[in-house]
Amino acid sequence: MLVDGFTVSQLHSKRRGVALPAYRYRFRQALRRYVARPSPQQIARGPLVLLADGLWFEFDGIPWVLYLTALKPCRDNYATFLDPLLLPGREGASRWQEAVQAIPPNAAKRIQALVVDNLPGMQKIARQRRWVLQLCHFHLLLKLQGQRGGVRYALRGGAIREEIHQLIRKALELPNGNQLREALDRLHRICEGNCGTERTQTTVREFLKAVPYYRSYLTDPSLGLPRTTNTVESMCRLIREMFRSSRAGSNSNSVLLWAKALIRLRPKVTCNGRQINS
Repeated sequence: MLVDGFTVSQLHSKRRGVALPAYRYRFRQALRRYVARPSPQQIARGPLVLLADGLWFEFDGIPWVLYLTALKPCRDNYATFLDPLLLPGREGASRWQEAVQAIPPNAAKRIQALVVDNLPGMQKIARQRRWVLQLCHFHLLLKLQGQRGGVRYALRGGAIREEIHQLIRKALELPNGNQLREALDRLHRICEGNCGTERTQTTVREFLKAVPYYRSYLTDPSLGLPRTTNTVESMCRLIREMFRSSRAGSNSNSVLLWAKALIRLRPKVTCNGRQINS
């Protein structure tokens, strides 16, 4: 079910002589036995990159976040997911500290870099642990994507949004030099004037403050840093789809049980970093 997408009811349809409630109970017990075993994750040797993202839930009006972490060898193109952590409350730096502290010590001491969305507190965590920080390009460009396009050009500042998008793409990819300086200078000038909606202005200003963290894959090529958290995002989508089909995520205990089981069945996934010859 966890791998092939079958629901409990579909699996039950192939079993005769067992009532559905009893079958569901046996299935939950089998999941508990599975996750009670020693973790099957095999963490690679050598220096590592930590990828992280959170998945939100709500139970009885209280927010919960499933903290997902994966470790990628600097010189290989795969990442290994660790057991997730589920904590009440909104996503924040203190809870991410808990998630980081849950990483096995032998692996944690070999982490060289952190790849995340531009979340509050992540710069502090990376700085405290002396990790290189790579911020996700995908999340940044996604914010801009919703603010460009011809259908929105009637909005205030709409004509300049396409220019902002192209300038930021250049700033993410250009090597150090005159073209990069020109792109950043133009973004600064745009920010000093009227660059469209308040959301657009905020996105550009946040980007300009964090430009070095978006370009770590260029400044530290030996780490093989991914430019996005898409590997973890893909796992988030699989978990969401599993809960939609199984209807099992009715409470925090169920979410953690099922998510942990799915991740243990798919601990290793492809994750391509950007190797640059220096």
